[in-house]
Amino acid sequence: MFFTLGTVFLAEFGDKTQLCTLALYMRYKSFFPIILGAILGFLLVDSIAVVLGLFLTSIIPLTLVRIFAGIVFIIFGIYFYIKRDEEYCPNSSQKSPFLASFTLISTTEMGDKTQLMVIALAAAFNNPIQVISGAMIALVSISLITLLLGRKLLENFPIRKIKLIVPIIFIMVGVLQIMFNE
Repeated sequence: MFFTLGTVFLAEFGDKTQLCTLALYMRYKSFFPIILGAILGFLLVDSIAVVLGLFLTSIIPLTLVRIFAGIVFIIFGIYFYIKRDEEYCPNSSQKSPFLASFTLISTTEMGDKTQLMVIALAAAFNNPIQVISGAMIALVSISLITLLLGRKLLENFPIRKIKLIVPIIFIMVGVLQIMFNE
């Protein structure tokens, strides 16, 4: 669970989803409906990811899945290193802050790097409760930090440095996953 929590937290830090969540808060000025919509959106997307990860382990031997997960982490590390962040935040026409938040999270996270990572983690660890728990704690925590500290965090935190460290961590995790595949 702690591995998933740390990995997902790092991957989501400074992500467009968090910036969009902050934009929603600044638009609606309503904390609880936005955080509740985000929580349910993350739960929907990551539950789908865990089911897909478990499906992979049911049709492919666990050893191969773990090696594949290691390769996926290395690919993510390389991708994070060379990727240029596009700032894409869909406009919500929802009048309800809850629905706007739920829709935003559900659509921007579907197929996002975090969801793909949760699929790989669920497949690698074959423990759905720990993976979904770790992912949800990470995603809710980073969303709460974003909403509570918002502007200050964006003004003072060196997101560029985090974005340089994250790829190295993912590559190391991938190599270790392949080397110590038990």
